[in-house]
Amino acid sequence: MKKNQIVAGIILISACLACQSHKEEAKVNNNDEFVLSDQLRKELVLVPATVENIASELELTGKIAPFEEKQVKVSPLVDGVIEKISVTLGDFVKKGQTMAIVHSSEVADVENQIVGAKSDYLTAQKNLQVQQDLFKSGLSSEKEVIIAKNELLKAEGELRRANEIAGIYGVKNSFYTVKAPIDGYIVDVNRNISEKMAYREGDVGPFFSVADLSTVQIIANVYESDIAKVKKGYDVSIRLVAYPDRVYQGKIDKINNVLDPQTRTMQVRINLANPERILKPEMFAKVTVSYSNNQKIVSIPSESIIFDKDRNYVIVYKSSKEVEARRVQVAKVLDNKAYIFGGLAEGEKVVVKNQLMIYNALNN
Repeated sequence: MKKNQIVAGIILISACLACQSHKEEAKVNNNDEFVLSDQLRKELVLVPATVENIASELELTGKIAPFEEKQVKVSPLVDGVIEKISVTLGDFVKKGQTMAIVHSSEVADVENQIVGAKSDYLTAQKNLQVQQDLFKSGLSSEKEVIIAKNELLKAEGELRRANEIAGIYGVKNSFYTVKAPIDGYIVDVNRNISEKMAYREGDVGPFFSVADLSTVQIIANVYESDIAKVKKGYDVSIRLVAYPDRVYQGKIDKINNVLDPQTRTMQVRINLANPERILKPEMFAKVTVSYSNNQKIVSIPSESIIFDKDRNYVIVYKSSKEVEARRVQVAKVLDNKAYIFGGLAEGEKVVVKNQLMIYNALNN
């Protein structure tokens, strides 16, 4: 069938060319010598055969995960009882938004510290005013005024510190507010927490994980036998089950140096921009890694290959009178390149335009 398609294509091309002003682009002269016409020679596109490392591909499986540098685990700062949980898995939260409210005796101590700090500040402020008035009347020394000023500065610092702690805890009436530290999505919720549940801060672990999904990571698994084939910086193409018509390009950004003892695989990570937020954590990904196996071989553009009678040919050009349809052995075709292990030498020029028409003329 392929043979019939090639023959039909050659006939169609020849018919179209016959309608052009230059009816004969290639001809045989009276001495049976093949010669390219001047017009066709001007239109030729030639590419020299080059020797390079043969490129190969490695297929990996993986999944999408939040970008580790843009993910924050939110843990309670105090022991207490969870009064309310305001968010669920997948919710988008703004920085400072309330995610949970906790009743805590430790928070009550913070409020007491604020009350005491305010009282000390007001007392120090009043004492300074008294010392200044006495100093003006000659009943107090300058040293006593300076001491009063220092006491006021100290009280002011303690009050500021207490207010800052209260701000961190979100203190109000013995309640502590767990707030979102960044804008992002709730990508994990502790399954062991619930409303009205008492907990100890050191035992329960993080309540939530919040991630900015404008950048995500592809975590792919490399089998032990393929570890030598991957390196940081290698190009990869990524396809997702959710979007089969899209191909994402990236590079290996990180390689873990420890194998999973259960699966005997090593993880590699690829960072991907996700401005549309359509890439979701846990989506399945197929990762293709392009790598070189350090095997030198001749390469030419794959479009220069002519397939006829179950064989591969190229048109080798030396001059308008030295044009040859030569059979070649193709090792593999990858990324628009054909790798040739027989029939073509480095530096020889092959035709990549109108080669079918020339091939037809040579075989008439």
